[in-house]
Amino acid sequence: MAWFVELMLTMLLRPPLLRSGMQPMAAASLIRVACYGLVFSIMLHAGGSSYRKLFHEGAASVPATLGMLGPPILLMVPLILLLDGLAMIGLEALLPLSAADARMLTEMTGGGIGIWVLVCLIAPFIEEMFFRGILLRGMLRRYGPADAAVYSAFVFGVAHLNVYQFVIAFAVGLFAAELYCRTRSLWPGIVLHAGINTGVMISAALEPENTVLEAPVGVWALAIPLGLAGAWMLRRLLWRARGAGTTKSDTPPDAA
Repeated sequence: MAWFVELMLTMLLRPPLLRSGMQPMAAASLIRVACYGLVFSIMLHAGGSSYRKLFHEGAASVPATLGMLGPPILLMVPLILLLDGLAMIGLEALLPLSAADARMLTEMTGGGIGIWVLVCLIAPFIEEMFFRGILLRGMLRRYGPADAAVYSAFVFGVAHLNVYQFVIAFAVGLFAAELYCRTRSLWPGIVLHAGINTGVMISAALEPENTVLEAPVGVWALAIPLGLAGAWMLRRLLWRARGAGTTKSDTPPDAA
């Protein structure tokens, strides 16, 4: 339904927006925000829910959740990006990039401010709202937490429509699903998603032709300990919160 609404709005709004001087990616960002805002509003209203409940139902406040979990999540981002780079090298060795795939990946990390806003800001919010806020919640009503996390992460990976992004998307989907199950909040997943997307864009802007194997030794030397420290901190925080009864990953939240 969201895809259909976006298609209709694109046909109606894109030509006048471009004629007014707006850049193509900026126009796409504006249309996507309008589309998903409309679709989510209808779905939430039909389900008797609200954006507030969709984003956060945890026992801890939003500032407390972000303050505790945001820093360790961001510490893990550089290491996640390096591991993703290694996975990409392996995939490209098995399945060489076609000209169309290479052009698509280049276009996704190039362009002006419109693509940065779309990838680093709009996509994390919209995708977390759908894949964890709606899809994962619905699956948690039918399946156990582990199955629901795997199913939703698989759909998240497939939605990227190419095998090269599937691996990182599936892994991030599993991580974000676990964050949601333990916190009942979309905000940790949004931080994770935005951090990874922003890191990809910065890497592409600074070193567009280099692979992860060409990264300076200092990058690895810094990313590995910081990433492991972030993972350790996050595990302790989530275990402590779960032990205190603030989250229970084995009890599915109410559907939106």
